[in-house]
Amino acid sequence: MGKRISRRITSMYVTLIVLLVAVSLAGFVDRGKSVTIDADGHAQTVYTHAVNAKALMRENNITLGPDDEVVLSTEKLQDGTLAIVRRAVPVTIEFRNQKKTLATAKQTVGEAVVQAGYDAENYRAYGDVKAPVKSGMTIKVGALSRKEITEDEVVPFAIESIPDETLGQGEEKVLQEGVNGRKTVKTNLVSLDGQVIGKEPISTTLVTEMQPLIRHVGTKETVEINTGTISKYKAVYTMVATAYLPTDGDGRGITKMGTRARYGEIAVDPNVIPLGTTVYIPGYGVARAEDTGSDILGNRVDLCMLDYNQCMQFGRKTVLVYILE
Repeated sequence: MGKRISRRITSMYVTLIVLLVAVSLAGFVDRGKSVTIDADGHAQTVYTHAVNAKALMRENNITLGPDDEVVLSTEKLQDGTLAIVRRAVPVTIEFRNQKKTLATAKQTVGEAVVQAGYDAENYRAYGDVKAPVKSGMTIKVGALSRKEITEDEVVPFAIESIPDETLGQGEEKVLQEGVNGRKTVKTNLVSLDGQVIGKEPISTTLVTEMQPLIRHVGTKETVEINTGTISKYKAVYTMVATAYLPTDGDGRGITKMGTRARYGEIAVDPNVIPLGTTVYIPGYGVARAEDTGSDILGNRVDLCMLDYNQCMQFGRKTVLVYILE
C-alpha cells in the first residue's frame, strides 16, 4: 500500500517537472504583461505570456526571416516594452574595391559594417557611422590607423559669482583672482586610409589645479526658469559647454553616479560642481550633475542631448550655470 502511494507521488513529481520543462521550452510563463509590437508599419498592443522576443513573435503569428531582428526597448520583456521588428534589407559593403552584398536589419551604417565582419577597432565606414541603413545602399569601408601624441593644455579657471544684495545691480567685488591650471593630454590621432579623421582620448593627467575666480555680484538671488517658476540659487558659474550622447564613452550609458545617461543629466568637474548638484542652464533647462569626464576639468560642462543632430546644433558655447538651492 505504502509503495503504491510512493509511486503515485513520484509520478506526480515527474509529470510536474515535464510540464515545467515544456513551458520553459515554449518560452512562456504564467505571468502576463502588456507590450506593444511595431511590425511592418503596424503597431499593436497585446497581452502576452512570452518571456523572450522569439516567443512573442510566435504567439502573434509574426514570421521572422533569417536576418530579421527584434529590438526591445527594455533589456527583457516586461510590462510596457516596445518590440520593434526590423526587416533585413540588402546592402553592399565595399572595401578596397572588393564588394559583397549582405542582408542586414541593423539600424546604423556602423552596425552593418560590424555585422559584415569588420571590427570597429580596425575598420569603419566613410561618412557618418550613425547614418540609418537604407535598402540597396553601398557602404564604403576604410582601414583605421592610430598615432599616439601628447599635448599640454590649459585648464581655464572657473568663474564663481555669488549674489550679494549689499551691492548695486551690475557691481561686483572680486574675492579671489582666477588662475588657470595645466593638464597633459594623451590622445590617438585616428586616420581612415591615411587621412586624419579625429582624435581618441587615452588619458588626461592634471599637472596643476586651476583656482576659480570668486566674486560677489550685485544681482537678485532668484532666476526665472523656462517653466516660469522662480528658484533661488546660491552661485552662478560662467562655463564652456559641449554636448554628448548617452551612447558616447563605453556605450553603456551609465553615469559616474550609476544612473542612466539622459537629457537633463550633465558631466562636470566634481572639484567645481559636486556630483548630485541640481543646476539650471538657460537654453537647456534644469539638470543634475551625475557624470564626469577625463576632459571635463575646471570651467567645463558636458550636456547630455537626445540625438546626434541636437549635439551638432549645440556645438560648443559659453553658458551660465546656476547652482540651485
